[in-house]
Amino acid sequence: MGRHRYFSAGVSPTSNTLPLHRISVSISSWFRLADQGMLQHEMLCRGTAFGVRLPQRKSKHAPLIFFTCSHVAAPWRWPKLYPVPWLEHVREEHSRCVLHVTEVQTGRVLERFLMDSNVVHHDSLDVCALRLQDQEKVMQRMAMHGLPLHPLVLSERVPSSGNAVVSPGFAVERVQRKADDGSMSDGEDGEYTEVVEDLETGGSIRLDLRTDQEPRRLCVSMGTVSHYKDRQARGFAVMDRVLGDGVCGAPLLDLRQEGRCVGLVEGIVPPLEEGAEARQTGSGLAGREVELRKAIAGNAGFIYGQQLIDLLEKVSGNK
Repeated sequence: MGRHRYFSAGVSPTSNTLPLHRISVSISSWFRLADQGMLQHEMLCRGTAFGVRLPQRKSKHAPLIFFTCSHVAAPWRWPKLYPVPWLEHVREEHSRCVLHVTEVQTGRVLERFLMDSNVVHHDSLDVCALRLQDQEKVMQRMAMHGLPLHPLVLSERVPSSGNAVVSPGFAVERVQRKADDGSMSDGEDGEYTEVVEDLETGGSIRLDLRTDQEPRRLCVSMGTVSHYKDRQARGFAVMDRVLGDGVCGAPLLDLRQEGRCVGLVEGIVPPLEEGAEARQTGSGLAGREVELRKAIAGNAGFIYGQQLIDLLEKVSGNK
């Protein structure tokens, strides 16, 4: 099995070992409201991503399609997740998405690439598909690093309960920022920035610039698929840790299927707080639903591979 066969993290999993990882791939969304006087793009959200090829196209030059969560690429579409009044004014025409390729060993950001502005969202699920703005340039740049981007292989098979899975995701870290008055406050990853040309708008996009001493960014979690499903037919996986910020959009790789992608991590079920079970019972939730929430607390919720294949077919024009 080739070392670079699996794209998202350069992984080459086997049935009984952790994958090898060389790069971490993430997508960030940015916005600029020119009519509000904004001169530069500002970050909205960031999460994990992974690439696949369009179906029925075997050429190495076939378009790569990247999956991530819809709430990462377009948070304004998810007001319940982001109840911020000003976000109502942001739309597709105000935003851009950027692909970040990070070297795991050093934590150094190798490359950043603009994505095409046309983002295809699933009709009901929190997942979307994006293309590179200039795939040929991306391939050339990554070849210079000796890290060609190869796609993951999607699987339509539903993983069985107890299947061993691994999920390589982008770890968003929290940093302490020191204000002019000496006070400290928590902030999101991205304290160090540089300006990169925005080829479409002629403006600029401010992006993370991390040092070589930055801790590794790839958060790899092992787990097993549970037998629970919710009303939206999402699956759940019990991971070896409660996944943190940034892993939304990560692939779920089935080690029984040679590392094929059987799903996309949509989100993390929050752990139950003390007394939460009693409050849920008192709120009128059915006993079965309360038991489900209790059973899946802390699990990774994921969208099945077949639903990703359906979206890929839509992108390719076959649906």
